[in-house]
Amino acid sequence: MKIKLVTFAPHPNFGTCLQSYALNYVLRKMGHNVEFIYNGRENPPLSFKQYIIKGIKKIIKHLIPEEKRLRIKESIKQKSSRPSLHVLSLPHHPILNLANRIFQKDIWYENKKHTNLQWRKVYKFTFEDNNFCMKRIYTHKQYNKVTDDADLFITGSDQIWNPYCGGYNPMMFLEFAGNTKRVAYSSSISQPEIPIEIKERMKNALSKFTHIAVREQRSVELLNQLLNRNDVKLVVDPTYLLSATEWEEFGEKAVLEFPLPEKYIFCYFVGNKRKAVYEEMVQQVKEYTGINDVITLECYNRKYAYGNGRLYKDAGPYEWVYLLRNASYICMDSFHATVFALKFQKEFVHAMKNEENEIGSQNTRMHDILNRYSIAYKNYNNATDTRWQQIIDYKKVSPIINSEIENSMKFLKMEIEN
Repeated sequence: MKIKLVTFAPHPNFGTCLQSYALNYVLRKMGHNVEFIYNGRENPPLSFKQYIIKGIKKIIKHLIPEEKRLRIKESIKQKSSRPSLHVLSLPHHPILNLANRIFQKDIWYENKKHTNLQWRKVYKFTFEDNNFCMKRIYTHKQYNKVTDDADLFITGSDQIWNPYCGGYNPMMFLEFAGNTKRVAYSSSISQPEIPIEIKERMKNALSKFTHIAVREQRSVELLNQLLNRNDVKLVVDPTYLLSATEWEEFGEKAVLEFPLPEKYIFCYFVGNKRKAVYEEMVQQVKEYTGINDVITLECYNRKYAYGNGRLYKDAGPYEWVYLLRNASYICMDSFHATVFALKFQKEFVHAMKNEENEIGSQNTRMHDILNRYSIAYKNYNNATDTRWQQIIDYKKVSPIINSEIENSMKFLKMEIEN
């Protein structure tokens, strides 16, 4: 079957990289012809006023130190009653399309790979290692061609339906797909409520899906209510669907630029709003474990080495898996780092990326996964609360996970075949 997979394209958020890889891998393993289609998360054209504001922001970026910029940004956000919600548009770039046809390469990715070693590793993983058949959409005409060529569209995992995660993207809701069959596997809203501004548009788009499977229980409830149906299914993230052995073999492709210490604490933080909490947590873990070596993987150009350890700027997806797999203890604010820690049966502690009362907070997905396995004690609260030190009983947790994987695989096969 010709399947067009739609989710976030790989970039140096390694959870994003690996969820897209995992679903693509599983579908290929089933024998399907899978093409990964993506666009550039297009914003509507800027007004003259917006161009001026954008220019001022660029000037400020060069004049004001990063720490101070972040404090100003957070102060503005706190004064605002709600975060901005962007509605994106489908791209139409005939000139970029022409350049792509001439050079036979994605110009954006090609340019990014020259940024640094991390981006070169992501580029290699995406385009050179036969992990994907990638197709970027530049023009409206290409959407029609992709639709005509598809037997089935699948929207993949990650927060593709979270309007506060890059905006409401019509690509991720398959608004272009005409009457072609479409299903969702482990797509995520990751919000306690659907914003009223996009509720009707989301309803119209998702009502065309034959089957919908999502990643969090709250998303199940929201979509059953929104669509007036009762068959929205809870499934696991696609990274669960590969065995620990398959992920271990994946990680063996890592190329490290430094020798690993015998024991180390692995840190992976996607956010930086709660940096002080993360640092406090890492120091607590160092004291608890007696391990002094700390390796923090850079994500989104973060420059902070937690626990006075090593900041590793050059990791790609293979290195991320390898370092997590071989760590003695793991500190994170990441959903996917939590999934992999559970997959490899590791001890870890997690800190929420957002404040609980923050509008646009992504904490819903983390409460879901920790409560589902009765390990909410692994959430770090403060220096006086040491419940996170409790050891995970994997004899109880792993059978639950294995049952979920089995049921999720059955549902994935059913929604493709039915």
